[in-house]
Amino acid sequence: MRITFSSGQSATMADLESAAASLARHQREVSSGKRIQAPSDDPTAWAAGVRERSEIASVDQYARSADSATSRLTVADTVLADLITKLTAARAAVVAGQGTIQTASQREATAKELEGLRDAVFDDMNTQFRGTFLFSGARGLDAPFLRNPDGSVSAYQGDSGDIAIDVDRTRSVRVSFDGSELTQGLAAEDVFATFAKVIAAVRNADQTAMAEGLTSLEGAFDRVIRVQSGVGADLNALDDQRGRLSEMKLATNTRLSKIEDANMAESITGMQQANTAYQAALSAVATRTRLSLLDYLK
Repeated sequence: MRITFSSGQSATMADLESAAASLARHQREVSSGKRIQAPSDDPTAWAAGVRERSEIASVDQYARSADSATSRLTVADTVLADLITKLTAARAAVVAGQGTIQTASQREATAKELEGLRDAVFDDMNTQFRGTFLFSGARGLDAPFLRNPDGSVSAYQGDSGDIAIDVDRTRSVRVSFDGSELTQGLAAEDVFATFAKVIAAVRNADQTAMAEGLTSLEGAFDRVIRVQSGVGADLNALDDQRGRLSEMKLATNTRLSKIEDANMAESITGMQQANTAYQAALSAVATRTRLSLLDYLK
């Protein structure tokens, strides 16, 4: 079988290109630390890597959602704690107003204190977080309570709907609250109506009305305590959830590393071997290109 110069040259160049490609591949592995950089490197492993990256993206999204929910609930928890403080002060003021030895000026001072506490409760109930109201239910863009022209407080303007954030495939956390659950619940009147009555009762030294108002304030206090307990439980659960998500991401990254990362010892050895083969191929090409027609006629 006769081998022509052109066919021999083609075979030599093909060997050179193959050696160069092998060397380049090993050099990429060593420089990047990755065994797989394109689907053609290992289609099965590439597909597995895509699945793992999708899982990482999901975990990251849930982690961001958990952080957002935590921020919102932390604000709610702070507001609820302040409501408890204000309602405790209001109860103490009513008890002071029940004293039979208070003068008219002292009763007026107590009434003014209760008005200030009522306004503070109004402000707390209208707390916003990133442009939405915490205590309007699902109507986050509407203020839950409004100030009427006569200075009184409107009825609840929100609804009983919930806004929930998914923090896992099977778990969501409520991040909005029905303001009427706090201010009224199952009571006959809301806390703002109670404030109006006890303020008038203190000014008029109406012992019966003050006693009724004190009972209503205690009911509001208990409602806020219950809601804050639920918020505290959710915050603890979110803290645990962020820990689980962190562990899930670490495990997924470990699996992805096993799929994609190069064994550096093997890659360096392969690069050295590929370089030797490439240099040999270069030498063969150089030798072939130096042959003359007389060499073929011998």
